Amino acid sequence: MRHFKEWFKTMTLGQTKKYLQLLLWCLFDSFVVSIPYAVMVLAVYVLLMPIASPEISLPADRIWILTGILVVQAIAYLFIRKKSYLDFCIGFAGTTKTSRIEMGEHLRKLSMGFFSSRDAGDLSTVLLRDYTEIETFAQQILPQAATVLIRFTLAIIALSAFNIKMMAAVFAVIPLSLPFALLSMKRMEKEGAELQQAQQEAASGILEYVGGIRTLKAFNMAGGHFETLKTTLDNQRKASINIETKAALPVSMLGRFTLNCGISVVMLTGTFLMINNELPPFYFIAFLLLTLTIYDPVLSLFTFIADLSRTTRSGRRIRSLFEEKPLQEPSVSAVSKSSDIEFKNVSFGYGNKEVLHDISLSFPAKTVTALVGPSGSGKSTITRLIARFWDADSGEILFGGVPVKELKTEDLIGNISMVFQDVYLFQDTVEANIKMGKSDASREEVVEAAKRACCHDFIMALPDGYNTMIGEGGSTLSGGEKQRISIARALLKDASVILLDEATSSLDPENEVLIQHAISELVADKTVIVIAHRLQSVCNADQIVVLQDGKIAEQGTHQQLLTSDGLYTKLWKEQNHAGSWRIRE
Repeated sequence: MRHFKEWFKTMTLGQTKKYLQLLLWCLFDSFVVSIPYAVMVLAVYVLLMPIASPEISLPADRIWILTGILVVQAIAYLFIRKKSYLDFCIGFAGTTKTSRIEMGEHLRKLSMGFFSSRDAGDLSTVLLRDYTEIETFAQQILPQAATVLIRFTLAIIALSAFNIKMMAAVFAVIPLSLPFALLSMKRMEKEGAELQQAQQEAASGILEYVGGIRTLKAFNMAGGHFETLKTTLDNQRKASINIETKAALPVSMLGRFTLNCGISVVMLTGTFLMINNELPPFYFIAFLLLTLTIYDPVLSLFTFIADLSRTTRSGRRIRSLFEEKPLQEPSVSAVSKSSDIEFKNVSFGYGNKEVLHDISLSFPAKTVTALVGPSGSGKSTITRLIARFWDADSGEILFGGVPVKELKTEDLIGNISMVFQDVYLFQDTVEANIKMGKSDASREEVVEAAKRACCHDFIMALPDGYNTMIGEGGSTLSGGEKQRISIARALLKDASVILLDEATSSLDPENEVLIQHAISELVADKTVIVIAHRLQSVCNADQIVVLQDGKIAEQGTHQQLLTSDGLYTKLWKEQNHAGSWRIRE
């Protein structure tokens, strides 16, 4: 019983009580819908009475009564059907919407480690396809199954009142067809799992192909890589065919054949009983009429049983995402009194690979600290730990003297602005993308931030100015334009700590000058941590931290580090030498 409760809770997205209320209305609706069938059987009986017994006249009053029942039923059905239909369509659609929003909030609280280990296609399959499976199950299949069971019970009672032997004949073939439904269910577990895997791989392949189309075209591999995607789509096609031919076939063909044989059994049994005067002709006609209305719903019920494993798997995938542990949040957020940041013996790794080893480092308030060093030395990891994208494996990170774990995420992030090397803009207006820094900002504040970020002029040159729609990922803008918009939203946020991850790399000289000017506006009187590969851009930093293999190799000002003749000096000389490189004529 406990397992059934857990299963039912999963299938109803945790809204069991609300769903049961919807289901009761559906059952009431089913009962009202069934009334015409009973009236039809009674009408046939009333009309056949004068034929069976000529001395009896046609009871017109009963016909009028039955007609009145149908009129009342039609009126009642109009209101009941509207109620049940709207409740299921709107009510459970609202439940699905709420669950999806809750899922979004839950995903927002997970660490970045979760997303780095999960495929984007997998997550999109859960959020789209699996929720659709559950919605279809809850809105259509489960109410239909409950309706069939109710009609089954009523049919057994009604048929037993006429003739026990005929009732047994009607239901005799149903147990014989049940093994085909169970066989379909068993095969559906295997084929359904393979189909879901194929669907996930297809979704991932499509996302990868579309996202990397520029690179594929540049290396003339669009056609070759599409063959890989085509193979993935072919696998999905084969899995879809297998689920129909191998899993659904026993129910759709053999189960239906067995049930259709039941009609012959009923006719033979009824004929035999009539010959032996054990069954009046009217009862025979009644059984034939009711038999036709029983077997189709039974077949639908068997189809539901066969699909159950696939839908259950979708529910489990949704539940497993909700069971992912988010970063722990304090019940009451502590208050940081300044914007200084300190690492105390911090170690951190991705999976089994440790990338930071016992780091102790201070970032004083309102100073500029540059993180430099070879690729993979841990520079970006430090900034991500400050923003608490992950929690450190050991050691402690303090923000304004308070451990970051004692600060609520929204309070911590509210004090931090980040400008990444790879800027992502959403498919929305320019204004909306800038207002991500401050959702309640006025147009005047947005314009002022844009001017300070040196992007107001090019925005005004766009077709609709600040109302211009930006392509997904910022595809309709240049790299420099995207970078300046990201700085504009950071300016609008006006946080006390600024994290810059190589914001001026890979830009042309004109854009670099504009962005450096925008960054100067951004970092005034802030605690700034900048990741830099171009050492000339951080010569004036208050302190430069040189990282190597996840450890602090050197630390000091530009002049101090040059004097020490260590790794920084080596990097400085290499960059100066590279800067003098020219193509030979």
